[in-house]
Amino acid sequence: MPRKVVRQERRVRNLILDYALGISILGLIPIPRLFTLKLLVAFGLILKLIWDIGKLWRFRKGQDLLAIAGVFFGVLGALAMAFTAWLTFFGLGIFVPYLKGLAFAAALFTLPWGIGQAVNQFYASGDESGIRRR
Repeated sequence: MPRKVVRQERRVRNLILDYALGISILGLIPIPRLFTLKLLVAFGLILKLIWDIGKLWRFRKGQDLLAIAGVFFGVLGALAMAFTAWLTFFGLGIFVPYLKGLAFAAALFTLPWGIGQAVNQFYASGDESGIRRR
């Protein structure tokens, strides 16, 4: 694999990790009755993550119908993984009460991670002729 591609993948992966960690911090805020606000902020940050991934790939074009379907199912999979992460920590919180407080943060980490990976694969599958050369 060329070094340029490896560097690009590393930049995108680090960006996704930064957003996932930042969004998961929202789940750790202990102020009650802020659930809707936390979800709105998380949704906004996920949209910003998608935009930033597109910018890193320079909004590469040339994806086929299969890549578009892949993003759709990738987002559905990310939602399912986030729900599973929440359910796991919630279930463990029955036995270890401190873990129940981490359930929402685990879901908010998993969701942008999965969506970011799906969007990254979408842009990586595009045609290279659409990229501006440096």
